[in-house]
Amino acid sequence: MPTFKAYEDESPGIHGNRRRDTKANAREIMIPIAIYADDSRPAFLERKRRLLRDLSPLDGDGRGTLTLTEADGASRSIAAIYASGAEGAEDADSAGRRWITYGLTWTCESPFWLGSEFSRTFRGVGDDTPFFPSGVPWVVSDSQVLGTGVKITNPGDVPAFPVWTISGPISAATFTHPTGGSWTLTRNLSAADVAVIDCRERIETAILNGTENLWPNIDEAAVLWPLLRGTNAVDLVVAGSTSATTVKVRLQPRYLSA
Repeated sequence: MPTFKAYEDESPGIHGNRRRDTKANAREIMIPIAIYADDSRPAFLERKRRLLRDLSPLDGDGRGTLTLTEADGASRSIAAIYASGAEGAEDADSAGRRWITYGLTWTCESPFWLGSEFSRTFRGVGDDTPFFPSGVPWVVSDSQVLGTGVKITNPGDVPAFPVWTISGPISAATFTHPTGGSWTLTRNLSAADVAVIDCRERIETAILNGTENLWPNIDEAAVLWPLLRGTNAVDLVVAGSTSATTVKVRLQPRYLSA
């Protein structure tokens, strides 16, 4: 689990303090590894040098991905940058002619492990008939509303920011979370148009058909809200929709540990 930073206030004459907020810090992950070669020292040296080249943060931006895969195939990943551990201690307990051990440490700018991405698609069907298969708790009503009180579950440990893909026709879309705020896209989209609103932290883009910036069409008070842990009941209100209109949400859950 990552470490946390608390933001606290103190008041004169009152014992203790009051916590205002808490955030997770960037984290470090240490993984012990061993490099060896049964055949020759040159083969061992080639393996070691190739690993060190791959670790170097001087190659590009230095970012890579650590992935932990369980026996059942489930996996979680985290973006990481090599920090330390391969400085070259080669004492008798750490290295030999054809082997060496390292305790490699990576810095992770985002402290959360990522699970498998999943998506859900909503359509404007024009009546109150459930569109989705049995067991999925979404019902869409009239041609102006894809869903009110739509339930979307975030299986992760912490809030995760979705990516929304809106395929026209529409004239406007307002997506609202009861505790997280709302945002509105006001733009006429034809049946051939696709708008992608990426709410992820440090990305936050609104793009039409892969090229055009849609930020001028997003309201100034917009909050690109996350989906909280557990079940979220959100409103996906789309004006000017038809049965051809679709809204897809993509989400990659975030976890405190691998």
